[in-house]
Amino acid sequence: MTSLFVVGIDFGTTYSGWSYSSKSDFDIDPTKVATKGWHGDQFVSLKAPTCVLIEPDGETFAAFGYEAENRYSSLVEAGEHTKWYYFRRFKMKLYKQDITRDMDIEDETGKKLKAKFVFMASIRFLRDDLLKVIDDRIKGDVKPDEICWVLTVPAIWDDGAKQFTREAAENAGISADKLIIALEPEAAAIYCRFIPSEKGDDKASLSTFKAGSKVLIVDEGGGTVDIAVQEVAENGSMKNIYKASGGDWGGTKVDDAYVKFLEDMLGKESFEEFKRSNMDDYIFMIREFELKKRSVDPVKSDKPIIFRVPFGLHAKNFRGKKIHEVIRDSPFGSTVSIKDDKLKVNVSVVTKCFKTQVDAIVDHVSNLIDQSTIDEIAAVVLVGGFSNCPILQQAMKTKLDNHTIIVPNDPDLAVLKGAVIFGHKPELISQRVSKYTYGIDTRAQFIEHVHRESYRVKNENGGFRCQHVFDKHITVGQCLIVGEAQAQKGYVPVKPSQTALNFDIY
Repeated sequence: MTSLFVVGIDFGTTYSGWSYSSKSDFDIDPTKVATKGWHGDQFVSLKAPTCVLIEPDGETFAAFGYEAENRYSSLVEAGEHTKWYYFRRFKMKLYKQDITRDMDIEDETGKKLKAKFVFMASIRFLRDDLLKVIDDRIKGDVKPDEICWVLTVPAIWDDGAKQFTREAAENAGISADKLIIALEPEAAAIYCRFIPSEKGDDKASLSTFKAGSKVLIVDEGGGTVDIAVQEVAENGSMKNIYKASGGDWGGTKVDDAYVKFLEDMLGKESFEEFKRSNMDDYIFMIREFELKKRSVDPVKSDKPIIFRVPFGLHAKNFRGKKIHEVIRDSPFGSTVSIKDDKLKVNVSVVTKCFKTQVDAIVDHVSNLIDQSTIDEIAAVVLVGGFSNCPILQQAMKTKLDNHTIIVPNDPDLAVLKGAVIFGHKPELISQRVSKYTYGIDTRAQFIEHVHRESYRVKNENGGFRCQHVFDKHITVGQCLIVGEAQAQKGYVPVKPSQTALNFDIY
């Protein structure tokens, strides 16, 4: 049955959101995707912070997003927060971890809950919030089987993390047969394929690229940087031609570096104590940096960056010193100053917070392009929230000065909107590259000096075979056409008495 609506859920490390479009809207304009505006303090954003608040019983969902941040801040202010569970930026708990269905994760104060419950509660909130909006706008009953749900995950995640996310979504009330897991850089590539050229940076767009053109999609999110190499196919679809790569070089690491700078300047223990007792002020400072880091551009200006300092920090006593005295006596005395509620930081100090992550991203992309296995790259497309950063954009353009760099106008929504387009037309991704080698455990004719002697077994009908032989079906890096079966192989019983064959797939 054709879905009347397709919903995309981008469950991100730093920010999350949803978008949707109807089949009729998609047929007219695939990029016409409705996205919710989330209301923070005196501003509206197109995604909400990935924060969830759970009541002290550890079982009752309380709030998500900006509401979770604000409610938890109020609990801290009232001294009532210690029994509540507050999780933020917890998606990265699934990256390069040994995933189990009953694994625990820690909240901001070290208390543990089941990870599956925390992920499920968050996805359920996004699902219910979307259904409420659709119901309000459509003014009629929308049946569950009329909605296709597309949940995005990093391409560099292993299969365990992807399966964990799928099961969390199913537990959140999304039917398994109406759920599609989309890879984030693939979704972004699909969206960019539909953007008219005048909307792209420097009037460049994937929509103008001919069949055979190869593009490198760099999804720079809060937690991970996810990179895929795509080729434009004859029918306009995208083919993945190189295995996904990347690392944990996302924008949150820049936030961590900023916090480290504050700790080095004000004293680690003093700043941590301020954070514990003034959570609302700490959240304000992180939000302030989050906004400022998207505009720091040392190429255009060498003026100091001004951060607003909350009253709680400005009024704090640091081991008998006022804040301006602590700053003056710190290693940053010549590069940082404070007056009233304004912290003036030399641009060189701020850009240093970006260096490790930006260098890692640029070096990895440059090395990928230089590899002989990848033919000429026509363009590098930067998407994801971190790609809004001018420092990162400038570093990319400097290093890859002979390549076209495309940054869409709304790079932080490329994955979300692309997920919706992908839900309407999954065939837009026509080929993927296998991350692993797949095969089965079988027995083969025993060969002296080739097979291990301890694996030799005698057949009932005479002769010897080698057990525990890995018989490959798919090799890592192999191109797989979506929807097409791979080469067939035949197997026969090793004993005349066998009535069944068991296949262990590795």
